[in-house]
Amino acid sequence: MIRKIARNRTILFWTLQIGGWLGYAVLNYLIGIEVIEKPEDYFVPSLLYAAGGAVITYGLRWLYRLAWDLRPISILLTAGTGALVASMLFTGYRSWAHIWYYGMFGWADLSFVDYFNLWDLTFSIYVIGTWSGFYFGIRYYRTVQDQRERLLQATSMAHQAQLKMLRYQLNPHFLFNTLNAISTLVLEQENKTANEMLTRLSSFLRHSLHSDPMQKVSLIRELEALQLYLSIEQVRFDDHLKVAFEIDQAARSALVPGLLLQPLIENAIKHAIAVNEEGGTIRITAAVQDDKLWLEVSDTGPGSTGTIPSASKGASGVGLENTRNRLSVLYGTQFDLEMKQQKPAGLAVTIGIPFESNDHENHESADRR
Repeated sequence: MIRKIARNRTILFWTLQIGGWLGYAVLNYLIGIEVIEKPEDYFVPSLLYAAGGAVITYGLRWLYRLAWDLRPISILLTAGTGALVASMLFTGYRSWAHIWYYGMFGWADLSFVDYFNLWDLTFSIYVIGTWSGFYFGIRYYRTVQDQRERLLQATSMAHQAQLKMLRYQLNPHFLFNTLNAISTLVLEQENKTANEMLTRLSSFLRHSLHSDPMQKVSLIRELEALQLYLSIEQVRFDDHLKVAFEIDQAARSALVPGLLLQPLIENAIKHAIAVNEEGGTIRITAAVQDDKLWLEVSDTGPGSTGTIPSASKGASGVGLENTRNRLSVLYGTQFDLEMKQQKPAGLAVTIGIPFESNDHENHESADRR
């Protein structure tokens, strides 16, 4: 309810306008009967003062709205003049309401000073000035909040576009490799193997295309997607590709960006398995330590220079640099990405991200298996 009021400018104004002037009426009445010793029915003039003040400041609101887009000095002059005129009107109205209600004098017996004495005018300037300060303060705060929300929305949309761009860069490269392998199998008349690869490719693409790059999934589901991908590659490489998983129980429910590890495994296959006549092993490990999820993809290939390649020099064109960019968008600086040499041979890529758990999804996945 409060949030609905805060978001609607009209409702917010009238809520504060009515509430504020009712508060003024109550305060004026209490001061009148306790300090100035006004009669008990002084609440009626107090309500009349508040009603007049509400009407006068409502008109002042329209003046302030018209002046809002002017230069600062013009706003200051317009607001100052408007507040002074409104204070004079409020002073005269209060005097008129008091005299009208109590019938103290005849109208002909009153002078200008009786309506606009200095003390009452000073008090009115204080009241109208306070109202004006609240108006400009709240409006400025709302303007800043609106700009902040628009900035956050624009940033979010930019991040979504960037993530989708990075995410969907994976499919063309993977499709090229897989379809090229299927084409080779068909030419070699290994139709059964080609059909098996097509079936697995279909399952993987169905999973890939239905995943949202802005959403995180449990590590269990990420591994299920990886197994689909690796099953296709194992058809290509037969016994030359071996895969090992070492997943700690605590890490199974961790949330990770969808298909985060695929480009790392793709790099490992191209640079460790494909170039080695005897093939090799890809090992995927996951553990939770110090409120971080640590993932590692290692291989038994020939190794590298020990530096992470750029997107232009990287083997897959998107590989590690793609992964770094996705992590940067999602986690800012709260992630680790390191590539190091293995002994006696091979490379290991380690990723550390904040640990987020989704036990419910993990249990559902376990039930399905």
